[in-house]
Amino acid sequence: MDEDRRWEPDPRPAQPPAGPPLMRLGTVIEVALRILRRHWALLLLLSLLFAGPGALLTAATGMRLNEVAADVFPGIGEGIIEEQAVITEEQLPRIIGALSGYAISAMLAGLLASIGALGFSAVVAADYHARRLEPSEALLICIRRAPSALAFILATSAIIMAIIVTGTVVTLLALSVLPGGGGGGGPGAFAALVVVVSGVAAVAYLTMRWAPAFPAMVTEGLGAREALARSWYLSTDNVGRIFIIVAFGAVATALTAGVLSQLLGVLLVGVLAPTLGLDEVVAESLALALGTVLLAALAPVLAAVLYFDLRARRDIPTAATGRRP
Repeated sequence: MDEDRRWEPDPRPAQPPAGPPLMRLGTVIEVALRILRRHWALLLLLSLLFAGPGALLTAATGMRLNEVAADVFPGIGEGIIEEQAVITEEQLPRIIGALSGYAISAMLAGLLASIGALGFSAVVAADYHARRLEPSEALLICIRRAPSALAFILATSAIIMAIIVTGTVVTLLALSVLPGGGGGGGPGAFAALVVVVSGVAAVAYLTMRWAPAFPAMVTEGLGAREALARSWYLSTDNVGRIFIIVAFGAVATALTAGVLSQLLGVLLVGVLAPTLGLDEVVAESLALALGTVLLAALAPVLAAVLYFDLRARRDIPTAATGRRP
């Protein structure tokens, strides 16, 4: 077996090892980058198929929203909004329509990206077993696991929404009932701040506990409920590791995509737009969408590599001792 491919031993050997083969955080990142390099063509294809439509749709609805905002607030492009600006009855439906279109496209883009993440996880799982995944295999996995991914998203979104609604109600009660809630401080404002911070922390914590779910769906063939339980088990005592990897993936994706979008914007706006007769706003939106597509695989690949590390940390001690760690 090629040395570059032997990035982690099989997590379920016939004879339990003396200790689990663990990866450092830097190794997780290094392995993910190697996988991105080895399978860039398939990963790019999956990004174009799943992240591409959502990115283009979001860019198009974002352009529409910007046009409506510029029409309603003429000085918004220069960061100026008149204090006495009034939205007319004719403008209100346009604003609502533009906002709704953008919100729907953003949700659709997130759903498509989640389905694409299943394919990215499948690529990592195939690399783990030192083989290459065919595009047809990856697409079939995405299609088969999509219902489970959708059910998982609906369930976790409902939980998060319940936390947000509960936090909002408690915050409003604190501001209206406790002394000083209506002013700039006092017990009411402090209680409201505690509720808001607690709600944000709860959502962040749950998100970390759910991070291994999609790789588990693909690798172990789990449904939504089983993947939820499996991710909760794998993430036990490893929330800090997951947070570091997720934060690194998010920051690296945002920064790199931003730089790429700027470079592509210069190319499209300065060179191709005049030649092809494209509007500059359209060219800038295309550049932003391309930057998103090119970096779409980074965070899911990192999460999938981390999943195998979490399996080593949780499953191998269980096999070796005969009990849950």
